[in-house]
Amino acid sequence: MGDRHWWRYHSKGAVMSQPPRLTASEYREIMERLKREGVIVPDREPEGMDAPEIFPPNAPESLIEAECTKLLEEDEWWALRTDPVSDRSKGKGFGTPGMADHLFMRTLTWSDDPRLSSHQVLWVEFKCGKKKAGSHQLVWHRYMRALGFVTWIANQDFPATVEGFRTHYEKSGLMRRARWW
Repeated sequence: MGDRHWWRYHSKGAVMSQPPRLTASEYREIMERLKREGVIVPDREPEGMDAPEIFPPNAPESLIEAECTKLLEEDEWWALRTDPVSDRSKGKGFGTPGMADHLFMRTLTWSDDPRLSSHQVLWVEFKCGKKKAGSHQLVWHRYMRALGFVTWIANQDFPATVEGFRTHYEKSGLMRRARWW
């Protein structure tokens, strides 16, 4: 993310259209985590706001992806970031063209005998703004869905925002938590 100033992704003076979802302590926890990740955040909560809109619709894909991954990890998913278009000559990247951005996995049932264990797999392609998946990505997702895998594509299966992802996940039947916060 080239511009790492938090407030540039925040609509100044905006008030959320929904009731606030964050308490003051939850807000501070998120700000502390963003600081640890190198994002420059304000020293204090903006005045006149019950709960700031931390991830507006114009947030960069990397920020949306990081927060959605955190949400899934809190719901017992293991995340694996794919990078199929990286420079393989330097030992970077794996996979095939069109592969989703992230593979999420978690155990459903566990056994000492691995053949008796079962797991869930979720592939997610993150986008930002109005960006759509490329034709090679759509082909990959159609193929994986035909094999029985669950795949989600931003701006196709859910709005390309953290809130859009959260709502889609809540309705998917995959969420184990009783609530997010």
